[in-house]
Amino acid sequence: MTKLRTVTFLTREQIDFLDKLGKDALFYKGSKLSRAHILAELVDLLMELGIDVKQIDLAHGHLAGEILKAMNNGHNGQEKNEETHFH
Repeated sequence: MTKLRTVTFLTREQIDFLDKLGKDALFYKGSKLSRAHILAELVDLLMELGIDVKQIDLAHGHLAGEILKAMNNGHNGQEKNEETHFH
C-alpha cells in the first residue's frame, strides 16, 4: 500500500488531544501512536463502519455528530447488530 502525504488544519485543542492519545498509548501500552497513525486509523474506522455521506444531513450539523446519529439510527451501511471486524 502506497502512503501519500496530506496536510490538515487542526485546532490547538485537537492537536493536544492527539498528542495525549499518543502519549497515553506509550504510558499504558508501551507503544506511542503518532498523530498521523491515529488519523489514519480513524479513517479506517469510518471505512469499516461503511459510513454513507448520502444519509447524513450536513446542512444541520457537524460531521461527527451526524455520523453518530446515523450510526445510532442504523444508517451506516450495515445492520445494527452486524459485528464489525477491524484489521
